[in-house]
Amino acid sequence: MKYTSILGVFPLVGGLLGQNDPQPSGPTGQAQLETHREGDRLTLIGHCHNPGAEPITLRYELHTDKRGPAGTSRNAQSGNFTVAPHQTATLSQTTINVASADFYRVRLRVLSLQGSVVSEDSLVHQPGARP
Repeated sequence: MKYTSILGVFPLVGGLLGQNDPQPSGPTGQAQLETHREGDRLTLIGHCHNPGAEPITLRYELHTDKRGPAGTSRNAQSGNFTVAPHQTATLSQTTINVASADFYRVRLRVLSLQGSVVSEDSLVHQPGARP
C-alpha cells in the first residue's frame, strides 16, 4: 500500500495581522487531507486538528470533482463536529477510482458554525502528472 500525505495546511485569518492588530477571535482548527492509493483506488480522509486548549465545534465540507475518459463524478460531504483540545478528529472518508488520464480536485474546508472559513487543504491532479 502506498501512502501519500498531502502537505499544505492553509489557516485563514481574514487579512494580514500587523504588530498592533488583535489576534483573531473564534475557533481555530487545522484542516488536513490524507490520501492512500492502491492501484486505481484513491482514498481521501479529511481531518481537523485542534491546537487550542478548549474544545471547538466547527463544520466541514469535503468536495471531490473528477473528470476523465470514463466520465465525470462529483461528491460532497459535510457536517458539524467537535474536537477536544490538542486532538485530531477524522471528519470524512471517500474513495474514488483514478487513472493517470483523469483530472481530479479535492477540497477540504473547515468552517465556523457561522460559515467563515477557518482552514482548508486541497489536492489537484492534472492528467499526465503522477498523483
